[in-house]
Amino acid sequence: MFNRYPLIGTLLLWLFVATAHGQIMQGQIIDASTGKPLDDVNVLNIHTQSGMMASSDGSFNVSAASGQLIEFRKVGYKIIRVRIPNGKLPPYFKVGMERSAVQLPTVEVNGIAKDYKSDSERYHAMYKQALEFPEMSTAQMMRSPFSAFSKRNRQIWEFQKEFEMFQQQKYIDYTFNEKLVEKITGLRGDSATAYVKMFRPSYEQLRSMNEYTYFTYIKRTVMLYRERGQRARMGQGRGTQ
Repeated sequence: MFNRYPLIGTLLLWLFVATAHGQIMQGQIIDASTGKPLDDVNVLNIHTQSGMMASSDGSFNVSAASGQLIEFRKVGYKIIRVRIPNGKLPPYFKVGMERSAVQLPTVEVNGIAKDYKSDSERYHAMYKQALEFPEMSTAQMMRSPFSAFSKRNRQIWEFQKEFEMFQQQKYIDYTFNEKLVEKITGLRGDSATAYVKMFRPSYEQLRSMNEYTYFTYIKRTVMLYRERGQRARMGQGRGTQ
């Protein structure tokens, strides 16, 4: 049944006998090869930066005006962009997304090496002597109080703590940065910057996440971010009336 419908590029359009719903683009997103619905697809109006996540049955609806660009993104699939034509919108869209071997980008953020592991190993090798300097137990401190409270030893232990914090923040920057967020969510520029600052997770949070919970976190928080933005725009609109 699915193969009877031609695939034009990556967009499948089925017109149903129904009344057009003004300037609301609505329809269903499916896997182009299987015809099965796709959920958790990020649907974004590039012009207004408003959007939504497709529901479990692949359905979506998003405000759109003539000439605006609607983007469909899902990890593991090729990005689709649809330009809204002039005049009335078709009553229903069916969007077929093609699979793609997508890898999370390894980017450089504020001098962070592309390979986090090799970068960490390089820094550890540079400061090996200080980082492997043993800490003293309470009993050892009592037996050797001069060593425990010597200026040099305290400076080394303080450096070890600061280095650990530095590595943790670097790990967050590597796994949760603007370029990665742009690729996953479609947010760009100031919007991506604001989102990353607002929802930056802790090191412990990231370490406890697997791939599924990581993308679920981004999905949930980007929805909150967009809802806040829409409320702010509505408030500004009422204030100018």
